Amino acid sequence: MPASKFFKGLTLGRANTSLLLAIAFALAGLAFFTSQLWGVPKPADLSESPFALTANMLAQWQDGDVIVFVRHLERCSRVDAECLDEPTGITQRATQIGLAMREQLAGLGLEAVDMYSSPLTRTSQTSALLFSEPTASEDFLYQCKEDFVKEALARKVPGRNLVLVTHSSCMDEVNASLSYAEVDYEYGAAVFLNVESETEQHILGFIDTDDWQHTLTPRS
Repeated sequence: MPASKFFKGLTLGRANTSLLLAIAFALAGLAFFTSQLWGVPKPADLSESPFALTANMLAQWQDGDVIVFVRHLERCSRVDAECLDEPTGITQRATQIGLAMREQLAGLGLEAVDMYSSPLTRTSQTSALLFSEPTASEDFLYQCKEDFVKEALARKVPGRNLVLVTHSSCMDEVNASLSYAEVDYEYGAAVFLNVESETEQHILGFIDTDDWQHTLTPRS
């Protein structure tokens, strides 16, 4: 083959490769844009969102239209820290966090609230810190089956809020059932669900344990 034809073919080959790469990058960009535009919604972190979202949550709470899913506090068996009582429970250092959350929950108003807890040690210990009154236990709050949200709705009394102390896998099930993106909820995170009807619910947002005071204070 003459040298001129060889270099010409090499040049065309490089041009075709560059064109293919350009097309590939363009398609990747289009796919990313489409995923952002039409992607699965992610629950709002109320501490980082406009206060209007928190104000809406508080209004729904006053109407008794809210279910709150609370993940248990720090699990002792997963960290190198002193346990509160036993290895299957929460850590000793989580006590102060739980008592601080108790004040915030009491500030919301618990007169028209029903509370339930998973019967496992870490959730029952968490409930004892969050509420002054004992909470009834429900097995569905640790079984985390596909009908988890349906089970929660069955215990929601019209005009009364519902607080459920549960586990991360159950909170994942809430997101999946309502077609929200997965969130790595921290220990003690509270997810607020608006119950408009038996067939329509949406997540109002979530609050992490150290964000309560900041979140519930109006911001300019």
